[in-house]
Amino acid sequence: MTLQFLCPGCEQVAFLQLQSLPETWTCPKCGRSLTPLAQAKLAEGGRLVRCAICAGERFYTQRDFNQRIGCLVAGIGAALSPFTYGISLLVCLALDAGLYFLLKQATVCYRCGSIYRGMARNPEHGAFDLHTAEVEAQESKYIQRGSP
Repeated sequence: MTLQFLCPGCEQVAFLQLQSLPETWTCPKCGRSLTPLAQAKLAEGGRLVRCAICAGERFYTQRDFNQRIGCLVAGIGAALSPFTYGISLLVCLALDAGLYFLLKQATVCYRCGSIYRGMARNPEHGAFDLHTAEVEAQESKYIQRGSP
């Protein structure tokens, strides 16, 4: 079980093992310290309930695939479609469908974007929801500003 997140100071990508979260993590690039919440809360069966980085409680699941690569493949298929009479789009569709069934799920925190891999799937975590993302963004602004 791994955790991928961005350093709050320099936005450098970092990885941690969930089985052995350190008391304090220090960014090798900017030196900022972060105290991962050892209470990265897991329910029975190893299901994620609370984020180890921001203590957020809202998550969504997605296939663990780089979206930029997916867009590049679709773009190449679209660019080649006039020359292949649309067959390149069908090849891209088949490739996309194959990857969908082969790749595992990753759980993503709405608040900080941390990606959890190798976790047991929590049935409460569905696909990305734009409304939930907007609610979380508004709450984050409120928390950062400080409540009156």
